[in-house]
Amino acid sequence: MQIHYFGWSGIVLRNANTLIGFDLFGDAVTWDALKGNQVMVFCLTHGHPEHAGSLRAFLEASEARPYISNIHLISSPDVLQHVNRHGILAPENVHNVQAGESVTIEGVKVTTFTWVHMPLLPPGLRPKVEYIFQLILHPIDLIRIGMLGLSLPMNAPQLGFHITYPDGMTVLNYSEGVHRLTNPGEVEQVSRSLPADKLLFAVEPDDAEAIPRWVEMLAPKAVYVYEAHRPWRDLFHLPFIDLNEYADELSDRFHSMTFCALSQVGQVVASEGD
Repeated sequence: MQIHYFGWSGIVLRNANTLIGFDLFGDAVTWDALKGNQVMVFCLTHGHPEHAGSLRAFLEASEARPYISNIHLISSPDVLQHVNRHGILAPENVHNVQAGESVTIEGVKVTTFTWVHMPLLPPGLRPKVEYIFQLILHPIDLIRIGMLGLSLPMNAPQLGFHITYPDGMTVLNYSEGVHRLTNPGEVEQVSRSLPADKLLFAVEPDDAEAIPRWVEMLAPKAVYVYEAHRPWRDLFHLPFIDLNEYADELSDRFHSMTFCALSQVGQVVASEGD
């Protein structure tokens, strides 16, 4: 399997003839970068701008026409309605899912679960004030992001995706649901019902200390971490985490697991154990 990172929360898994894309957003996502697999399955975790904000235009572009019949879209009803508003994808290729439901496409089983979004503000009064101050220093950018959100299903459920391939390999995309306020009961339920060989999730600086607990509970063989909001953190001059250093720290703590930082847009890695 190849794992291709597109920035933000955009990740592509390539295995055999199937491409599975999560939250593909931004300029790095092009048809030239995605072509090469017979079947494409696009999974959207939720309706925030940097997750579902550009996929509709991407699918409706003229460059998409050669691929449209082989594309499947999986998400919650509100997100699907937004992305496929103009019916570019055939009804049989649009899969409306609730938490706990599964869809099987060309032998690949996709099962969903719900998670709670990571906190947007850091802990503590002073860090919160400093964070907000940095935001208001860039009013035009802040308004632009807010305006984009107005046209999106911002209140749609937040879905995680568990992938089971025909050969038995499993992947769990926990997206932005692994953080300092994550409910232990939620993680325990996911670890029990949806165990996975490979785990993907986003990291924010203020959640770094909490994450080892969830990694230990989920017990994957390989972990891939990324920064979901790094472009915005750079824009607003907010602190960020050194992902490569953090992956090394986790590796020193969990010797039976491998850790990889998805830190560069366009980065392609071969997953461990393949």
